[in-house]
Amino acid sequence: MMKTTAATLLAALLALGSTGAQALGSDYSYDTFKTPDAVSWVQLCGTWGKDHQGTYRVVHADQYAQSFLYVQWMTRDANGGLHAEHTVAIAELDNDHAEIALTDLTCRASPRGIVVTAKASSGHDDKLRRVTIEVGPAAGQYRYRAQRTR
Repeated sequence: MMKTTAATLLAALLALGSTGAQALGSDYSYDTFKTPDAVSWVQLCGTWGKDHQGTYRVVHADQYAQSFLYVQWMTRDANGGLHAEHTVAIAELDNDHAEIALTDLTCRASPRGIVVTAKASSGHDDKLRRVTIEVGPAAGQYRYRAQRTR
């Protein structure tokens, strides 16, 4: 009896995992916020790539009092127009369960990429935090850090 129950439970868990169910909510892709009314802040800063010809673009959108942040590795075409080579969602923020709102966003170039900082308030507690996101030269590379402030 015990083996049958365990096997049934394992089968149910495996079936749940294969459906792509997410216990922590839904991730929102960049395409969700492509319209100008959804975007509240855009900043070009820093350079990347061979001969530093590319630039980073940071896009902040908000929905339901929550922030969503995306970093793009941009290049220019022959006509000078900017195009995203790669876009990454900051996974720690871009989930409808995160409930983090960012204010006072800044972006600055660093020797290895860019550093994005912001004040952050969480819908899960009343603590105010500072958020720092270090974006590296490789497409998709970033490190997220949140600090509590008093």
